[in-house]
Amino acid sequence: MIPKLIHYCWFGSQPLPATTQRYLDSWRQFLPDYQIQLWNEHNFDYQANPYARAAYAAGKYAFVADVCRIQALYQHGGIYLDTDVQMVASFDPFLHHHCFTGFEQGMNPYTRQLTCNPQAGVMGCEAGSTLMHHIWQQYQNLEFNPQQLTTINQLFKQLYQQHGIILNNQQQEIPGYVCVYPSDYFMAKNAYTHELNRTANTVCIHHYDGTWLNDSKRIDQLKRRLLNLLRTTLGARNSQKLIALLKRRH
Repeated sequence: MIPKLIHYCWFGSQPLPATTQRYLDSWRQFLPDYQIQLWNEHNFDYQANPYARAAYAAGKYAFVADVCRIQALYQHGGIYLDTDVQMVASFDPFLHHHCFTGFEQGMNPYTRQLTCNPQAGVMGCEAGSTLMHHIWQQYQNLEFNPQQLTTINQLFKQLYQQHGIILNNQQQEIPGYVCVYPSDYFMAKNAYTHELNRTANTVCIHHYDGTWLNDSKRIDQLKRRLLNLLRTTLGARNSQKLIALLKRRH
């Protein structure tokens, strides 16, 4: 059984945003009997891992959190949540798994194709999970390169492909390894436009807030989100015409 233990990470000197506090309130509302554990530079030894140490020195705290979440899950078991995840139901029906996670899905505004990928913002496991051990081993040998960043989702994608998991947004299980759920369970927003796709299956909603970004990068993220929404709604050619028209009026 997966223990009723929620892990989350917050590195750096910035305080938790007000929106994050509201998401944490939803955790307490729907998971009242779960322990909630915060990990930061005071209780996670990022210096012990070369990748995490280099990421911390570069101020790339999200990548430090990638290493931290895997270590916490592998050593203690429980459920990891990104700080921009809102709970709308309980994880109790999933605690029987050895390990569970889910897909994220969205319409790519550039190709107009539906894409499906692994995600690492919501996942749970028993201590000693084989999947988490495999990811942890990769972080022991991975070099942090700010010019060519490797995301944790890329590491999961490699392992999924090695084990025959198909990126098709359908529930799939490898007994004793992982059960992967469709995106509407844990990632009920379009990965590109962030439109909500809540269903009867939805347990939590990942809001893609990018709380680790500074103000400038967060504005850039918002611009990309709006552009993606335009391309998805109007198509690439029509959206470019609209943008050009708006620029002329300015």
